[in-house]
Amino acid sequence: MSAFHGDQLHRSTLRVYSNLVEDFNPSLQKLVSLGNSYIQAFRAFASTSDAYFGALSKIGEKALHTVSSRSLGEVLMQISESQRRFTVELDGVLQWFSIEVIRQMDNNTRQDRSFISDSRKFYEMEVHNKATALERQLWRGNNSDQGEYLQFLKRSNEEALKEEERRHRFLAEKHCGLVQSITHLMNKTGSSLQQKVDAWTKDVSATRELEASRHPSVSNSVGMREDMRRAREEQRGGREEQRGGREEPALGNVPSRAPSPQESLYREPIRDGGVGRTMRARASHQPAASNRTLLPFSKGEMITVLVPQPRKGWLYGQAESSTQQGWFPASFAEAVADPPPQAPPPRPTLRSSSSSGSLADQPQSRRHSEAQAAPPSTTAPYGDGHGAAKAEGGVYV
Repeated sequence: MSAFHGDQLHRSTLRVYSNLVEDFNPSLQKLVSLGNSYIQAFRAFASTSDAYFGALSKIGEKALHTVSSRSLGEVLMQISESQRRFTVELDGVLQWFSIEVIRQMDNNTRQDRSFISDSRKFYEMEVHNKATALERQLWRGNNSDQGEYLQFLKRSNEEALKEEERRHRFLAEKHCGLVQSITHLMNKTGSSLQQKVDAWTKDVSATRELEASRHPSVSNSVGMREDMRRAREEQRGGREEQRGGREEPALGNVPSRAPSPQESLYREPIRDGGVGRTMRARASHQPAASNRTLLPFSKGEMITVLVPQPRKGWLYGQAESSTQQGWFPASFAEAVADPPPQAPPPRPTLRSSSSSGSLADQPQSRRHSEAQAAPPSTTAPYGDGHGAAKAEGGVYV
């Protein structure tokens, strides 16, 4: 081994020590600082996430107590709880990262400064002593072999390279452990979370389909109420004159069920007729097929009233063309003065009347178009095209 090769080994060893002291350790210290910032950022994220999904859970809890959105409220609460658990699991990974990676890197960096500095000083001192001893032997004329000195340089260079490799291996092993912890968390929660997401999506889609099935009856009900309002306004003057100026009560929601048997029993006749009184239809009434509590009838058809007390503008009776019984708006029919010939008891009867301004005299096509007219084209935040207006570019779909 020549003296030139020995000089190359010596320079290589000094370069390794210099890189560890001037480059690797400062870079590792910067990595520690960034790691601490990473942990602080996650803690801020976890706090914000907890506040966000806590607020979402409260909305879901309120929806859980509504009639329309119970299933949706349950989905929102389950999503919030799932996210909270995931954040807790991720916090455990970051705790391991803080202790096993950041803290150990910080401790090793502090200790390594003095260790590398002392190792380099010891190496340089040994090189100096061995080189001086070799020169003395040459000066005295002793033809000493330089093999021992060169072997020392070779061993020192190998030890320095091992120190450099050991530090990079430590860094790689710690971050392999970090990635392994994250992968374990993803495998642990990923499959179960995907199953939950599929179930949540199915539940939410089910509510959309249910709303779509309710849409036709809602539209028909809106159109029918509009017809009733127009009929009441047009016939208000005639009814007030015929009934002594007494106004009818406002039309309310359709009763959800038929009256009880006790309500249908014969009671003492009231003014304007009682049980069994007859009325003639001013306008046709064709309710939605899904609402079986409403009574269908045609214009001019006779209707027998079975319950004397109106409910928010609705009467219960039976049309002469059918055995079906149901509710009908009082404003769509008019009392008949003469009793029908076949009526057994002499009870007060009601007479039909016609009005040129009644709803019955309007063209059928006009009534149909008004009943089926689309709602105003306004932007509905939660509209999806079922039962509510939906403008192009709506925010929520």
